[in-house]
Amino acid sequence: MKRLRIILIAITCILFCIKCKPDEDPIEVIEPTTFVPEGYSKVWEDQFDSTDINTNNWVVGSLVDPITSDTIPGARGAHLLNYKYAGYITEENCYTENGALVLRNKEEQVSGNNPWGQFNFTSGWVHSMHRVFLNKGYIEIKAKFPSGDKVWPALWLISEDLIWGPEWDMWEYFGEKNNVGTDIMGLHLAYDEWPNVQWSSFWLNNYDATYDCEEWHVYGFEWTDERATWSIDGEDVRILNSTFVDQWPNEDMYLVLNNALRNESPNLTTTYPNYLIIDYIEIYEKD
Repeated sequence: MKRLRIILIAITCILFCIKCKPDEDPIEVIEPTTFVPEGYSKVWEDQFDSTDINTNNWVVGSLVDPITSDTIPGARGAHLLNYKYAGYITEENCYTENGALVLRNKEEQVSGNNPWGQFNFTSGWVHSMHRVFLNKGYIEIKAKFPSGDKVWPALWLISEDLIWGPEWDMWEYFGEKNNVGTDIMGLHLAYDEWPNVQWSSFWLNNYDATYDCEEWHVYGFEWTDERATWSIDGEDVRILNSTFVDQWPNEDMYLVLNNALRNESPNLTTTYPNYLIIDYIEIYEKD
């Protein structure tokens, strides 16, 4: 009889709790992994889920488009942009792994033939010349950057017309840059065209120390008629209004994603190999 009373009390408590339960269950709040501004729709993406890099999207390990033979402006050859760079670009340093694009720097001696020379490092680059380009919109990239005094990775945009300028340096990390500092992330605009290029530069100091650049972050860049906005994990870190620039970019621009090493920087704290890893890149247009 005592056991029956306990069971009846338990049932009564359960029914009472159900009756008093709010109409809706509390919903677990999950932080978003993307930070797309309102009023935008996705028009292109690469999630890097394939075993190989999609060559419909990217030129891999070369600054020359193999279809048109067009070259990134200012390049000293297919495998070196200019002599500020220490790494000879190779296709072997560009690959996908675990659903991400990997661009690698290695410390190794190679004999280059385009341009000719001896190099102590190699690097990975891809770009989307004549394949993927935009004139304004929002770009979101989830990435891990390498650290170290010699590294020089970047995510940037340059013009489809093959004339240097304009250039958006969406995210350009310097382990060390003489006359500027160490551990700095550059968020720049180069506007007008060569030889009249001018710069609107901006630096995030102590970047790795503040954000831990080797962890995943969502890097956002919004380019409109009125302004450009740089954001990290949804937090705006630079806003540039078009009224402060004489020649606001208004043309098709394509993507360059590269790991790199800087000749003028020391090589005391950099480990090899090191990696720029990109989980995804997405492009959005205003509705």
